[in-house]
This record gives sequence, C-alpha cells and structure tokens, in this order.
Amino acid sequence: MRPDRLRRRLLFLLAGSGLSTLPLARQALAAPSRPTPGKGQGQAAADAGKGLKVIVVGAGMAGLSAAATLTEAGAEVIVLEARDRIGGRIFTDRSLGVPVENGANFIHGFNDNPAAELASQTGATPFFVDPEQWQLFQPGGVEPEEFETDDIFDDLDRIADKAAEEADGDRNLSLEEVIAVLDPALLQEPIGNWALTDAYEGDLGAPLAQISALHFDAGEIFDGPDAVLREGYDTLPKALAEGFDIRLNAPVRRIRHSAGGVTVDTVTGTLSADHCIVTVPLGVLKAGSVVFDPPLPEPHRRAIATIGFGRLAKVSVAFDQAFWPEAPHFLGFAGEKRGRFADMLNLVPIHGAAVLTMVASGDYAETVDAMDEAALRADITAVLRDMFGDKAVAPKAMVRHVWSADPFALGTYSFPAVGAQPSDHQVLALPAGPRLFLAGEHTSADYFGTVHGAFISGERAADAVLAAGKG
Repeated sequence: MRPDRLRRRLLFLLAGSGLSTLPLARQALAAPSRPTPGKGQGQAAADAGKGLKVIVVGAGMAGLSAAATLTEAGAEVIVLEARDRIGGRIFTDRSLGVPVENGANFIHGFNDNPAAELASQTGATPFFVDPEQWQLFQPGGVEPEEFETDDIFDDLDRIADKAAEEADGDRNLSLEEVIAVLDPALLQEPIGNWALTDAYEGDLGAPLAQISALHFDAGEIFDGPDAVLREGYDTLPKALAEGFDIRLNAPVRRIRHSAGGVTVDTVTGTLSADHCIVTVPLGVLKAGSVVFDPPLPEPHRRAIATIGFGRLAKVSVAFDQAFWPEAPHFLGFAGEKRGRFADMLNLVPIHGAAVLTMVASGDYAETVDAMDEAALRADITAVLRDMFGDKAVAPKAMVRHVWSADPFALGTYSFPAVGAQPSDHQVLALPAGPRLFLAGEHTSADYFGTVHGAFISGERAADAVLAAGKG
C-alpha cells in the first residue's frame, strides 16, 4: 500500500521515503512502464494532429511534454517561452563546478515515474537517496538522541492521523492552528520545529499558517526511491525539446480565444492557431500577467485564486573542502527559528564536491529571499558554525535563484492552501474555452508540486487538443 504524503516524508527520513524492499543497487534497475509522450503510440496517434496548428505557452516540462505529444501526432507546434532558456522551474547551474539545482531537485518516486523513464532514455545517471544517510544537529553541534527523534516522529504521526478530524470539515483552518491544539509543544521546541518544517513547510513550500489542515496530505505518489540526476535535471527538458519550434524571449501578453481559434500577442508580435495550451506557473496566473479575452471561466478564476503557490529559498554553497560529515545525503539543523536552513542536501556523496544545497522554508524563506548576497553569506556561515563550530568557514562561492521575484514564476510550486480543496486542481484541468487549455503541476490533483505532475498534465492537455481537432 502506498504511503500518503506525510508518511512518505517520514519514511524518507527514517526508512527511505517509501522505498521498495529491493536493495538500492537493484532499485536502479527498476524500469518505469509509462511511455514517453508520443512514443510507441502507433499510426493513429501519428495522424491525429495532422492539419492542426497549436501554440504552447511555456517551455517548462508541461509545455514540452504537450509539444512532444502534439508533434508526434503530426500537429504544427510553436512553443513560446518568456525566458532566454527552456526548462521553467527546472534550472540547473554548473558554475560551482558540478550541477546544482536552483529549482526542482529530485525525481520523487522512481518506479513508474514518467520523469524517470525520460531520464533513462536520455542516459542520465540517477543517484538514489540512501534512507540511512541523514544526520541532525542542534546549535553547538549537539546531535539529539535517537529516542528524541523517534518521539517527534510519533508526534507527527498522531497529527497526521488526527488533523483532518480536528478540522472537522472546516476548510479555513490552517495546519498550524490544528497543531496548536493537538500538540502545542511541537511549536515551542527546536527539534519539533525542525520536524514540522521538514515534514510540512519544506515539502509543501509554505508556512504552516497557510497550509490546509484538511488537505495537507492530498495527492498521490509514485513508489520507489527519490533520485538526483548526476548530469543535471535540465537534461530532461533538453531531451524533450529536440526538434521543436521554440521561440525564446517571447513573453505572452494577451490570448484571444473563441470557437474559431486563438490569437496570441507576444512582445515580439502576434500569432494565430487552432488551439492554445497555457503552461505558465500558477503565480503568473494569479498575477494576471497574461490577459485572457474573454476572461477565463469563473470556476477557473476562483481555483487560481484559492490554490496556494508557495516559496522556498534554495542556496548552493561551495567550499575548498568539507568540514561536515561526508557520508550523509542530508543534514538537518534544529535551530531556534523554524525553517532557517533546516534541510541541506550534501553533494559530497553525489558529485564528490564540497557543496551543500541549503533550503530555507516557511516564513524564513521570505527572509532569505530579501537578503542581499553579503547578508545571505553571513547567515549561512552563522548556521554552519552553530552546527560545526570554528571549523566551519564562509562559502567561497554560492548560487541561488529567487523564484518569488522571478516575473515568470512568482513562487515555487502549488500547495493545498487554507480554503482550497483538491477539486480546485481538477477545475484547472478542464478546458478553459473551446480552443484554450491549461497545463502545469497546478492542474494536477494527484501530482501537484512535482515535475512528473507537470509532465503528465502536458500530455493530458495535448490529448484534449487532439480530441477536439478542428472542431
């Protein structure tokens, strides 16, 4: 039986993130069964799009997946991308000497995952997270006793079991409010706050006060280990994008749509097509950066306003040599401020490089996003010295991308916000007009907030276009 979202997170920390019982060496050979878009679909699929012209807005995984499916079916596809690169919220940086991920980092649940299948086809090398390799530190370098962390995870289990019952159907109750009733001590102690930010705020990308107590564990997961791609996550969009007409630096300003077709206005000109698939992030939809004429249906507008769109602050820092334990894949910091770099990915076992990817979540993510480089470097150094003492030094280099300030994202990924419900994602998956469709992780009730959710949504939207045909 597949674990729910929280149970998966706890197992990831304690026993492997819902890992199968196969040894890690054999898990690497587990072959996903879901096909890549358009591959092996036969002649009918190859003919279904002939004569159709489709504009896809956005060259992230949803847009590229849609374009791949449509192109394989014979449609003429133009992909419009606002940035000067493809990939969207997959954004790999190599300036530290090894690939680090400014955006999406993991293939979550490797078995049967379409992102894993694509990685396999590209020849990318997955690094599977070892469930035993994590280590938690408190200020002063103190490591909590095993019974202390066991007790904390038992507390989180009880919250997971009772949160929805305590909310009693009230969509306007936050997870923080329910925790304050069920186990207020968790909110007062550093280890408790570390566990809360790790299990909820870091996973969902939002503060506890914004997360729905009713639906915090919504969604489905794929089985198997989480994986990092050693060559970089951007190998996936690069592989999908081969052979497409992708036009970079082309932000879309207005989309006029009717039963007769669509007209798309960009900063560089106007294009017309039979259909349009819009894959811009939810933050962009919330901001109204793209004008729809006529406006999106009222249920779509309500869902866009209601679904949460969060923030995480990720910073990758490089050193001449590691002064931290080199074996753990993850390090945790249980400091006084919840979310203050509570989670760190150790790149020593992945790349053999003295690099940490540090994540600030919850309310502290906003604090980090507002820091300039000097303040951020000082804050990171202070945290590392709290963990490892005088042997910790300031990073020699660091990279980050502030997604909350990126005009083509305005946040990280969607989450179950106070007042929202899973059916809101389903609404966004419905046609927004006779020739207009939305895609992206925010349109997936099952896999919101994930790369594979975006990937699958692109296939879904493309299939809807092919079914609609010329009308």
